[in-house]
Amino acid sequence: MRIILVLLFFLSFNSFACELTTEYKKLRAEVTKEIRSSYNSCLKSTKAYFFYKAVAKCEEEERGKNIGGGCYHVVGYEVTHDESELNHCKILKPTTAQSIEYLEQVAKNKKVEKCSK
Repeated sequence: MRIILVLLFFLSFNSFACELTTEYKKLRAEVTKEIRSSYNSCLKSTKAYFFYKAVAKCEEEERGKNIGGGCYHVVGYEVTHDESELNHCKILKPTTAQSIEYLEQVAKNKKVEKCSK
């Protein structure tokens, strides 16, 4: 009997749950992409820097001379950077709280409702 009461207690909270509108879900995806764009760009450009630096070193050493795809192929299978070399990008990474706050602000400005009725 206790199990049933506990189960009913937890399931009753689902009736208060918010079902997100389609418009809000689309806005959330756009805002997430927008707010993370500078962080993602930093990661991408830093990784590209180390990749092309490794390609230049490979070509200098002539390691890809007799390989199809050359040094681009050789370097593609190598680890070109350490994760610690990407730490400077972390300053651009938004926190969850910042993301939620920005989403709520944009939703309010665009008058997008969060929950369907």
